[in-house]
Amino acid sequence: MKRMMFGIVLGILLASLALPVLAAPVGQGEGGVHFGPYTLAAGSSVSGDLTVFGGPVTLKKDSSFNGDLTVFGPAEVQQGAMLNGTLVVFGAAEIAGTVEGDVFVAGTVTLDETAYINGDVSATGAIERREGAVVEGEVKPITREDFERDFPIEIPAPYVNPRVDVHSRPLWLRVLWGIVRAVASVVVLSLLALIVVSVWPQHTERVARAVEEVTLTAFGTGLLLFVAALIVLTLLLVTICLSPLAILGWLIVGAGVLLGWVALGLILGKRVLTGLFNRPAPQPVAAATLGTAILTLAVALARVFWPIHGILMFVLVPLAAGAVVLTRFGTLPYATQGGQLFGAPRAPRPPRPTGPIVPAPLPTPQTPGAPAPAPASREVEAPTSEEG
Repeated sequence: MKRMMFGIVLGILLASLALPVLAAPVGQGEGGVHFGPYTLAAGSSVSGDLTVFGGPVTLKKDSSFNGDLTVFGPAEVQQGAMLNGTLVVFGAAEIAGTVEGDVFVAGTVTLDETAYINGDVSATGAIERREGAVVEGEVKPITREDFERDFPIEIPAPYVNPRVDVHSRPLWLRVLWGIVRAVASVVVLSLLALIVVSVWPQHTERVARAVEEVTLTAFGTGLLLFVAALIVLTLLLVTICLSPLAILGWLIVGAGVLLGWVALGLILGKRVLTGLFNRPAPQPVAAATLGTAILTLAVALARVFWPIHGILMFVLVPLAAGAVVLTRFGTLPYATQGGQLFGAPRAPRPPRPTGPIVPAPLPTPQTPGAPAPAPASREVEAPTSEEG
């Protein structure tokens, strides 16, 4: 059981280390992290712990895998294949070969007639054990009650007073931890704002301009973005447990929220520097750093009264994310319905007429039946003089 838990923890640690980069597929005979389908050919041998994202993973007949195998996806151990280590599968698993270790499956598992497990078998889904399958350890489905157990801290009897409540963290420690967390968040986001505006000044300016000029549109777009991301990425996590696409999607959403948050800080910082310090044209880096620090500190202080904190987060986070979406991560100015881009030069207006305005002559009234006067000719004839 200890080796099974070690395999679960190992898989989570490897997943967290692999998130910032897209590792290239590894060849057979190597351990590490692999993305996509993985097949160990018949008669091949592999040594080393391996974590596979996506799957499926197939160990062919007469193949040998020496190490712990963690799979985020379906897995199959065919007849004659041998796994010398712990098998952890976040998906469906079918075992017809030999596993010299524990087996944990977050899903359904099928043990064929030729399966041999020299350890425990645990699964969150159904366990189908066909006649002839051998399991040396314990076969136990994992139910909801296993996740709802309490793990209290046991105190020796001589030191327990039944009339005194024992708290894990005193009030002063919780308050101190809240202050440290708030200060750390202000410092970290201020440094990130400094970096973002220094590297992408125009992108941040475009996002901030969208926040100011189309506030309601940005807020509605941000709400739709979070609803769609929640549905799509949750489906990816359910269908393919801990799918790299789902994790990458949440990272993209987080990067967008960060850029929008810095843009909000840029707006706030400019107004603070202009209004309080009489700076008509503040530097974007200074304004974004100061505004982000003030905004983050205000949100952190609002945690004391949770309704205000919830309202701030509900308004600011979708607004920031929506402005980022409208500007394509700040790469393009947001275009209005008429096609005019924010910040683009407008066409010059025609000059207004100068001088007095002379009204046009009124038409001459006509009597019924009278012929309309012929229009005056614009041609002018010079008069001729007759002699004698």
